[in-house]
Amino acid sequence: MNNYFIGLMTGTSADALDGCIVSFDGEFKLIQTQSLDLDNSYKKDYEWSIKNGYKTIEESKTLAELEKILNKKSVELVNNLIKKANLNISDISYVGFSGQTVFHTNNKSYQIGDPRFLANKSRINVISDFRNFDIKHGGIGAPLIPAFHNYLFSEDNKSKIIFNIGGIANGTFLNDGEIVLASDVGPGNCLIDFVMAERFNKPFDDKGDEASRGEINQELLNELRSSCNDMQYPRADDKQSYYELINDSFYEIQSNSVLKTLTEFTAEKIVEFYEFCKEPDEVIIHGGGTKNLFLMNLIKSKISGTLKTTEDKIPSKFVEAAGFAYLACLNKGEVFLAK
Repeated sequence: MNNYFIGLMTGTSADALDGCIVSFDGEFKLIQTQSLDLDNSYKKDYEWSIKNGYKTIEESKTLAELEKILNKKSVELVNNLIKKANLNISDISYVGFSGQTVFHTNNKSYQIGDPRFLANKSRINVISDFRNFDIKHGGIGAPLIPAFHNYLFSEDNKSKIIFNIGGIANGTFLNDGEIVLASDVGPGNCLIDFVMAERFNKPFDDKGDEASRGEINQELLNELRSSCNDMQYPRADDKQSYYELINDSFYEIQSNSVLKTLTEFTAEKIVEFYEFCKEPDEVIIHGGGTKNLFLMNLIKSKISGTLKTTEDKIPSKFVEAAGFAYLACLNKGEVFLAK
């Protein structure tokens, strides 16, 4: 088998398609990376489809159009990566293709993005449908990256948590070279992004500047806390369940204060998992949430351990893409052969 794998990932924030070429031959090597932006209309249409409860392309022409965009972008990104790395398609063992999650439960998961199309157009075999593959084999389909977290970050005689803060936040608790617990833990960026789109017509809170200008609304914060009191670990969260927390009270509160309250809530849910895992020595964070400096400082102020990002091993933006390449290397998905 060839030594190179491509990983493609677009998360629930739906703002970009990230890709990388990696090698797991002997040790991890990041060969090449690239990211293609998904324009704001893609994100808006994706969010609209989730909020309207669409679960298949047959239910929504919008999802069909989004899948066409994602398919085209995915082929473009694979070709770009191979060209930038000065490789041939014959050098690539598999493309690990995450697809774009539309809905997820513990029993069923649905992503747009056609792995057969990608395999045929790129002429490279693709491994995909990782979430349903995991469910079929006794898992709950999310989070999927803990195996890669363990591969890249675990150390003997050390305890640590690796958090991915995307649309949904998830955490992997590692101790003495083993995964102790992995779970989705809270809303990540999704509620913050929702308010930024609704109130500021922007896709995200750049550096957390808007939230930093507000005041915590204690009534809203208590309402959010009580709505999530019954959530247990491990679990797989769906964005729709967090959108259901949005009610009329959101629109009665000053916008910056809503953002500050949501950012506080997001930090609390991350720290809650940290405390549940007995406050490990080290916390490592990747994902879009690392760009929200206000959120990162909030988390840092609430934990006793060392906080850092993944940058010393891999740029934060490409951890999940590399993780799906790793799952492809492990054959932890369905295989789609190029024809």
